[in-house]
Amino acid sequence: MDDTRELTRRLELVERRCRRLQLLVLLVVIGASALMLMGQAPAQTRAAKPPQEQEVRAEAFTLVDDKGAERAQLVADGAGSVFLIMFDQNGRTRADLQVNNYGPSLNFYDPNGKTRVAVGSTTLVASHVNTDGMIERNTPSSIVMFDAGGKLLWRTP
Repeated sequence: MDDTRELTRRLELVERRCRRLQLLVLLVVIGASALMLMGQAPAQTRAAKPPQEQEVRAEAFTLVDDKGAERAQLVADGAGSVFLIMFDQNGRTRADLQVNNYGPSLNFYDPNGKTRVAVGSTTLVASHVNTDGMIERNTPSSIVMFDAGGKLLWRTP
């Protein structure tokens, strides 16, 4: 009987080792599979780009600086005019690009808010007599310059 007990003990020892080996092999296969599956995922870039919209629609856009102060606006009014207005660091209008009922224009302002240069259609200058003695109405496009007091310095045409 001693041989049978010894054989039974050795058989149990071999079966225990076999179960441990099976468990170890199973864990290695699961780990290797997980590594292979992770390797199949596309690599993340350092600076992942946010999704890009195809079109953004709004009635107005406001650009702010890092402190939250408004620096520019893009607006449309109910009369069909469109304005791009740019502000200085103190919030005063310094330039604007507009398309209104009189036509397009680009205007530059001094720190006091007075128009200093107007390029394009403008109603800031009244009709005048040209060099040929003809009375001209506001032209569809012109360049106009003003001094700090608002006095006309130069214009063409």
